[in-house]
Amino acid sequence: MLQLAVVLLAIGTLALLLELLIPGFDGFICGIIGIIALVLSAVLAVIFHPNGWIFVGFGVMTLGLLGGFVYNFVTKRQLQGRVILNDNLAEDPDAVGDLSGMVGKEGVAVTILRPYGEAEFNGIRMEVAAVGTMIDLGTKVKVLETQGTKVVVGVTDGN
Repeated sequence: MLQLAVVLLAIGTLALLLELLIPGFDGFICGIIGIIALVLSAVLAVIFHPNGWIFVGFGVMTLGLLGGFVYNFVTKRQLQGRVILNDNLAEDPDAVGDLSGMVGKEGVAVTILRPYGEAEFNGIRMEVAAVGTMIDLGTKVKVLETQGTKVVVGVTDGN
């Protein structure tokens, strides 16, 4: 039975390695198969061998080394730039456009604002947040303030 535990350990390790190196490969079936094989391997080792805990410790150590290898491989070698985003996303509102010039502009709600939805200003659709209660579709709205990239609107006096 110890031979079966060793085979299950190898199958589980290879399945998890395959799942980690090929993201999305057959969904997450390889990951599930790998985890089940490793758990069965540990159970068989503990049940059928007097020193089964040594085997389990070896399996945990192997998985730790495998995890370290994959982490090193992904972050420092071939997959860097393809899997990991290296660009910094700016917190500066100017990086995505200054919306302070929108204050006072009038437009029309193109979705129901409860409180978030979309409104159209001069042919441009924008995601907006309504102040106060829900605003119905087609209601005229006015930009009251902007907070970074968030546009806050209210119902115009004409409605």
